[in-house]
Amino acid sequence: MKILFENLGIIKKMELDLSKRLMIFCGQNGTGKTYASYLVYEYINQNLKESKPLFDIKDLLEKKNITVELNDDNLFLLAKEYAAIDISTINRLFGLSQQTTRFSNFKSQLISSKEEFIKGIRSISTKRRFLSTGSVIRLNKEYDSNSISLSLELRESGNTDNDDLVKLINLINKRQNNLINRFFAKQSLTKTYILPVERNSVYTFIDELAVNQLNNLGIENDIKKNRYPHPILNALETAADLKRIKKEKSRYSWLAEEIEKDILHGNISVSEDGELQFTSQKAPDIALSVHLSASVIKNLSGLLIYLKHLANANDLLIIDEPELGLHPDNQIVLARIFAKLIHNNIRLLICTHSDYIIRELNNLIMLSSEKISEEVIQKWGYKNTDKINPDEVGVYLFDFDKDNTNSVEVTPLPVKESGFEVKTIEEAVGSLSDRSLELYYEVMKGKDE
Repeated sequence: MKILFENLGIIKKMELDLSKRLMIFCGQNGTGKTYASYLVYEYINQNLKESKPLFDIKDLLEKKNITVELNDDNLFLLAKEYAAIDISTINRLFGLSQQTTRFSNFKSQLISSKEEFIKGIRSISTKRRFLSTGSVIRLNKEYDSNSISLSLELRESGNTDNDDLVKLINLINKRQNNLINRFFAKQSLTKTYILPVERNSVYTFIDELAVNQLNNLGIENDIKKNRYPHPILNALETAADLKRIKKEKSRYSWLAEEIEKDILHGNISVSEDGELQFTSQKAPDIALSVHLSASVIKNLSGLLIYLKHLANANDLLIIDEPELGLHPDNQIVLARIFAKLIHNNIRLLICTHSDYIIRELNNLIMLSSEKISEEVIQKWGYKNTDKINPDEVGVYLFDFDKDNTNSVEVTPLPVKESGFEVKTIEEAVGSLSDRSLELYYEVMKGKDE
């Protein structure tokens, strides 16, 4: 599913294919990569929109199981509505007042053709639960099918009079229809979790920031919330709610354990008081508060909390500068973890300057080629779960317009069997190597003389 964004701050125009399982934003500093990632976050996390009913809840109540045909026309129109993000939403995203005109020229729209959109819906194969007050609707859709199967479970207990039942039916009918329609209009992309670059500070200063107190300040609340863009505010709220979040269990905790074992050499946990702690393998009896720990621990804490407690299939995980605080060896390990995320139905968007992460991702793309022998795979310690299909990767270069340095062009880069090349990084690394070689030869020549 392709969406066009225009006039997002310094970004003149950007076409994104959100169907890719791995999206990579690259480019120089100050080219709007963070803005773009925030916008993707907001697009996915929009409030529900009203939509035409897909099914009749009374029919589902009576039969308990029904099969419904998807309405392609209605879903395509709804997809267009979700893609057309208004200015007030953008202002709220960036923590700005509604009176600001900073993004007054912003526009966005769906640019996928109807045929492409329908093809995307047909490709969805899923089993999901949609929760609402007093009910659970289970949905099943097979690949290449235009129909879905629905079953209903009522969770209400005790006696319910007719008036209450009517209210419950109306509530289920409206909300569940809107949820299911949104799921298909956005082609299963309905939940995202973001790790902004401020994640280091979030867990270090959460007590001082006291985001939980902001919700009790009455009139001043709206003003104080405007200090933070949505992704940062949500990161603060997550950090303040760890005592509750620790009770949730995710099926992706095994990936968190890999990171703890291979990178941190210790364990991240949440205390009974909701404090984030780190326990090193070298000192298993000492739980150290995260704010007293190494920067690598602070930077990866948010990812570990997500994988242990919050991650669900079909999520889009957004990480701004995943390389923060990581030694090159660990950046390479993290790139392999990214491949496992993709293989296990979590989509990923990263904004990165790391040559190490990019090179390893290129290795994993080449690994998927049939030309690579099993002997080579084993030699370098790779596994089949490390392979990345180039067709599932979207790479975008953010670069200043040559004719107007006050604007940025976003260019999709070709992803081939051999991977992709980020010109700005390759040029910087190449120039550094050239200088190093010339200086080295001058030094060695001087020794010989």
